[in-house]
Amino acid sequence: MKNKIKKITYLVLWVVGGVLVTILLAGIIEAVSYWIYGELELIAILYGVMVVVGMLIGLTCGPIAWQKIYVDGFRGKKYVVK
Repeated sequence: MKNKIKKITYLVLWVVGGVLVTILLAGIIEAVSYWIYGELELIAILYGVMVVVGMLIGLTCGPIAWQKIYVDGFRGKKYVVK
C-alpha cells in the first residue's frame, strides 16, 4: 500500500508542476501581448486553456517518469519498487 500512495503522490505533484509551469507561461504570454497590443482580451480563456494543457502534460509525463525512475531504476536500484 505504501508504494501505491507514493505513486499517487508522485503523479499529483507532476500535475501540479505542469499547472504551475503553464500558469507561468500564460503570464509571460499575457505580458508580451500587453506590451505589443496595449491590452489583452479573454484572459480567463487563456489561463483556462493553459491550466488544462498543464494537467495533460502532468498526466502524460508523470507515468513516464514513474516508470523510468521507480520501475526501470534510472536513479539506482534502491529506488526500484518491489
